[in-house]
Amino acid sequence: MKNIITYLFLPLLILTGCKREDDFGSGSDLQPVPFTIAAKYDAKLSGKEAVNANIILENTSTGDKIIGKTDVNGELKFNAILPGTYTITADMTMSKEDYEDTFEIPTINPEVYFGGMQEKVIVNVNVSAAVITLSSGRIEDLVIKQVYYAGSSTTEAASFRDHFLEIYNNSNEMIYADGLYVGLLEGNTNSNVTSYTLPNGQYDWSKSTGNTIGGSANTDFVYASTIIRVPGSGKEHPILPGKSIVIAQTALNHKAPYDDIKGQSVSIKKPEETIDLSGADFETYLGDYFTANGGTPYLYDIQNIMVPDMEIVHWALNSKDMLLGVTSRPAFIVFKATPGEIASFTKVPSPKNLNGALFVRIPKEIIIDGVDTTDKEQKAPKDLPVSIDATRAFIKNDAGSPYPDYSSYSIIRKTKEIIKGRVVLMDTNNSQNDFTTIKANPRGNAQ
Repeated sequence: MKNIITYLFLPLLILTGCKREDDFGSGSDLQPVPFTIAAKYDAKLSGKEAVNANIILENTSTGDKIIGKTDVNGELKFNAILPGTYTITADMTMSKEDYEDTFEIPTINPEVYFGGMQEKVIVNVNVSAAVITLSSGRIEDLVIKQVYYAGSSTTEAASFRDHFLEIYNNSNEMIYADGLYVGLLEGNTNSNVTSYTLPNGQYDWSKSTGNTIGGSANTDFVYASTIIRVPGSGKEHPILPGKSIVIAQTALNHKAPYDDIKGQSVSIKKPEETIDLSGADFETYLGDYFTANGGTPYLYDIQNIMVPDMEIVHWALNSKDMLLGVTSRPAFIVFKATPGEIASFTKVPSPKNLNGALFVRIPKEIIIDGVDTTDKEQKAPKDLPVSIDATRAFIKNDAGSPYPDYSSYSIIRKTKEIIKGRVVLMDTNNSQNDFTTIKANPRGNAQ
């Protein structure tokens, strides 16, 4: 059982009614060491100390957590922490009035959310401090509501054919989805530090051929392997307040038997493990795209002619279908741009393979919403900057363990409140706080 200790401005870490090893790893011969966490706002907010920020220090080996708040100097000091590797997360909420008083910057938001995350923080006798930076994210009307990347049984249900992404209108006004772009981001799939990575193991995109903008290549941009676009001329696809659009990989009823593109029947043995996507708003059909580019369509990429196709803008995935993360954990973004702007965006190879596929460099300032996904072990570094998503989300059960792939589960935003029947979803730009796990349910809500 994992333990959580709450630490609130105490000069010493006092454990009452339990032994030290109960909270920091039974049987360890390591001696606790002092450690200080300093929380600061990012440079655009002058790097001020973040007072009263919520801090979580999690031991990556044991899962034990220590929770506390920073003091008037923006620091949280511990006198006794077991050496090891930790993940530090920070968050806080500031009212509009406090935000404008503190930073002398106007905001239209009634509340401003801050978040930050630092992974693989080493604590030992030689490392006694860490600094975590908090950024404020954009609060937008459209949010990524649900990501179904696990899929269902490969032998008795739909495998990865039932993947879908759901985008929600979190405002009280109608929004048109026409021209909305969805991107899957490229990033390193492990945290190994090499000549082509940053210290956290993520790609150092400044080393990509054609990236001549220095360090801003890593701080001001993200890199998409896949970009798809909602069709329409501007006012064809409205999203009402409190409603969503579902973008299916394949817009079929996956509970029912079907014929592949060669006319061979495929049975579904456990329909209860998959979902009906025949009512999706859009699907990502790639048969025509690959045919037009000299390739062959995927055997199980079946087109539903009653459901509009997403437009394929850029495709660098090593697959012939829209996989949302069976073998990797990409980040997802939604953004708006004109076709001319998209065409002008620089395309670069990954620094790992300078002769490989090209990825689209997207300015982070045009991102409407983004969600970073991961496995529980966080084997791969974050793809998104903390100003877009302070942490990461993953599929887990009530005990905190990750569900395996093909489990029929998805990540979904929690409900914040209900206003006159309209569900308002959590949106703090912190996926760890905003998302929970449910059995995949297009247009459903978290309980």
